[in-house]
Amino acid sequence: MEMASHVKSIDRNHLLEAGLEGFYGQSTPQKKRLNPSLDIGTDFIANNQIPGIDFATVHSYPDQWLSSSSEQYQLSFLNNWLDAHIRDARIILRKPILLAEFGKSWKDPGFNTYQRDQLFNIVYNKIYWSAKTGGPASGGLFWQLLARGMESFRDGYEIILSERSSTANVIAQQSHKLDQIRKIFTRRRNVQRWKRARAKRRGGWHGLWKRVYSLSDEWFVPPGDYGLGAVIGPSIPQTTLQALLGHACFATSSDRNMVSTIRAHNLRKLCTVPNIAFIGNKDILVSQTTSINSFRKQHVPNAINMLELNSLLKNLVKTGDLHEARQMFDVMPQRDEISWTIIISGYVRAMKSSEALLLFSKMWVSPGLSMDPFCLSIALKACALEFNLNYGELLHGYLVKSGFINSVFVGSALLDMYAKFGKIELGIKVFDEMPIKSVVSWTAIITGLVHGGYYKKGLVYLSEMRKSGVEYDSYTLAIVLKACACLGALNFGREIHTHTVKRGFNDTSYVANSLSTMYNKCGKLDYGLRLFDKMNTRDVVSWTSIITTYVQMREDVNAIEAFTRMQEAGVSPNEFTFAAVIASCSGLVRISWGEQLHAHVLRIGLADTLSVANSLMTMYSKCGQISSAAMVFHGMSRRDTISWSTIIAVYSQGGYGEEAFEHLSWMRKEGPKPTQFAFASVLSVCGNMAILEQGRQLHAHILSIGLEQEEMIQSALVNMYSKCGCIKDAEKVYNEAENYNIVTWTAMINGYADHGYIHETINLFKMLSKVGLKPDSVTFIGLLTACSHAGLADLGFHYFNLMSSEYQIRPSKEHYGCMIDLLCRAGRLTEAEEMIKSMPCHRDDVVWSTLLRACRVQGNVDCGERAAEKLLEMDPNCAGTHITLANIYSAKGKWREAADVRKMMRTKGVMKEPGWSWIKVKDRVSAFVAGERSYPEGEEIYGMLDLLASRVDISVQELGSLLDLED
Repeated sequence: MEMASHVKSIDRNHLLEAGLEGFYGQSTPQKKRLNPSLDIGTDFIANNQIPGIDFATVHSYPDQWLSSSSEQYQLSFLNNWLDAHIRDARIILRKPILLAEFGKSWKDPGFNTYQRDQLFNIVYNKIYWSAKTGGPASGGLFWQLLARGMESFRDGYEIILSERSSTANVIAQQSHKLDQIRKIFTRRRNVQRWKRARAKRRGGWHGLWKRVYSLSDEWFVPPGDYGLGAVIGPSIPQTTLQALLGHACFATSSDRNMVSTIRAHNLRKLCTVPNIAFIGNKDILVSQTTSINSFRKQHVPNAINMLELNSLLKNLVKTGDLHEARQMFDVMPQRDEISWTIIISGYVRAMKSSEALLLFSKMWVSPGLSMDPFCLSIALKACALEFNLNYGELLHGYLVKSGFINSVFVGSALLDMYAKFGKIELGIKVFDEMPIKSVVSWTAIITGLVHGGYYKKGLVYLSEMRKSGVEYDSYTLAIVLKACACLGALNFGREIHTHTVKRGFNDTSYVANSLSTMYNKCGKLDYGLRLFDKMNTRDVVSWTSIITTYVQMREDVNAIEAFTRMQEAGVSPNEFTFAAVIASCSGLVRISWGEQLHAHVLRIGLADTLSVANSLMTMYSKCGQISSAAMVFHGMSRRDTISWSTIIAVYSQGGYGEEAFEHLSWMRKEGPKPTQFAFASVLSVCGNMAILEQGRQLHAHILSIGLEQEEMIQSALVNMYSKCGCIKDAEKVYNEAENYNIVTWTAMINGYADHGYIHETINLFKMLSKVGLKPDSVTFIGLLTACSHAGLADLGFHYFNLMSSEYQIRPSKEHYGCMIDLLCRAGRLTEAEEMIKSMPCHRDDVVWSTLLRACRVQGNVDCGERAAEKLLEMDPNCAGTHITLANIYSAKGKWREAADVRKMMRTKGVMKEPGWSWIKVKDRVSAFVAGERSYPEGEEIYGMLDLLASRVDISVQELGSLLDLED
């Protein structure tokens, strides 16, 4: 306290903070439970209530304070710790709080950068949300940021940004978000300053009017009923009154409108002040003479034409200057129904529906105003935007009672509101009861049906619209084309295309975009491209559609080129454009392009939009950057079901099973209801890790929430049970499916194939056509795998040819991989090599590795050398390739060549990574590495190996030597 007082006495503007950890003490004993199990004698509340302390501070080191706890528990503690201090700073201390120190040490056991970035994101998000809601958190300082070459305490918390790119991205992204908040509050502060200055000026003109009135009292005596003044005699010169009156009129025009003329006629004779003119956006001329007494009472001329004022108000709303329009509306001397409707529609157009409904409520209770259909339709639109169903239902009741329900404007707006609420049955009822149905009404009901997923019913209503004789417009056709796209109704879509050409709508941008999307979704991608080329004008929707088309066609290079041409054409991409382009980077596995796009969307403020963030997560995952994908997820200010499902799939596909389970649990507690995609991803983890018990628990939970009949869930369960060796359980899930679908059917075929059940696989495939299902490319992968495992090469070739000849499925590299494996298992290495060379798709390392391993089994040195040469061109430091080639030489007695390969490995510094495995014992998973004896069960494991080796007459050392030669 003494030090704070001393510093303030020297410099009163010097800001002070205590700089303590923030542990709660004796002043708030009930809060001490929030502390970690430490007590250092400080008191957060008491320390920061000292006079002169301007900022409260809190430190956060859960890894130090809770070193024996799990990572998840530490983060949970951090959330509660920060929430409590921010809340107490706002309610008890009433002062800003600085998150002064936080971090995670790289010296912690099991440390990785993702853990640190996750902690940073949590802290930054607390600051962001506090700033966004006007809370007390004023900033954060993590310990400690350094440039390369700077000295540090080497306590493990130091961060060199040039060496930690993911952490640098976290800081950049969060700093950008905070900077946006700063700009918003700066803008608000400037507006408040402007309002105060304006109010001050207004105070000035009120004084001027008062002076005018006092002068007028000296000039005139109230005459009686006619409002004409009788002259007593002027004691003030006429020019003084004229000048003051002009100044006052100038001030009331917000200092922007000039007073063109103020002519006072012979006041002794007329006792009136005519012709006061204002010049703003339009000239507003007061031609009616007004007595000074009346002028004084109303402060502004009451004869101003309302039509002209409403016209000026409408112009302000049209130009988007809603702030100025509201200010004019608030000072208008009179407001009629048109004035209210104009300002309410302005707020609805600006998507400020809550303010629009508030104004409508004020209009409702204002005396002398009557409702009209147009204003009511605007209010219904505001209800739809605000998702305020209660207000909308109240209006519906009023419409029925007042008879406005029969208005085509009101009826169309009402059914549109119900459609947007998902109450499509109520919307249909309103539509059916409408006495007159216009093109707007028909379009509204068709739009509601299509957006609600009732695509076929939408097309039925289009037919009814034709029969009723109402001519459809371009908007109607655009929404019908969307229904055709979702249904895959190509023929109906072509018919609509013909109508658009006849009516001349095909040149309209949104119709052309809808046509392109329809053809793309119906599989006619070349038609969509042709339409794009013929477009006269291409907006952002057109470019986004064509980029998305290229991504769907897997022509990712063309998608990038289209994006480049879009920018060259001067069209600004939106969030959906960026999401599509980032998806193309995923297909190309171009991490550098993806990172550049990430930096760009960060700069323009689109990185936190759902579509972009979800696409970024997928891109980083496919490029192997799991930590970067996690950083994007944890940096999102809001997340939808796609976000949660994506991050769970990222961890699942990346082999991070524990993290996938944690995020599913987190989603169930704090996020939206888990979807079938999330459950399918975690079931995939259970299958890949062969953790049957957790898979059964998930199955039980899925049954309890009623998702067991979803296609994706059924196929995931079949896969999980198959990979865990429970083929009977997989068959049970398959047999209990209520509806036949190709996804579950294919999963069962693959399950049989993996278990070597060749007859069951083939029989199940033959049953496909009998139940009306058509196999896809994944189905044939399972079928070819089964033929490979059973050694049925000729049958495999039969199905391989059948795939393209009968089902028009172009073989992919996965199908070629199955065929090469089939030939290798059959000993037909020459044919396998020829097939690899003739593959129309990309030849990756998988097919050459398959051939190399087969050469080792068959002892084919020449073919093995060629396969190894191709593999080393792709990856010169691959240990498996070197070892397998050395084994081929050794098996043929070519010891010199084998020694040369070993020498080459040592020269390159290539080392074989030791093998590792894991085992679950009593709900505990233990991992162990080959040759490592330091773990507690090491001696026991190697003792068992000795026992096994003795039974096959081989020593553990010899066994280890043989295993070292395996790839």
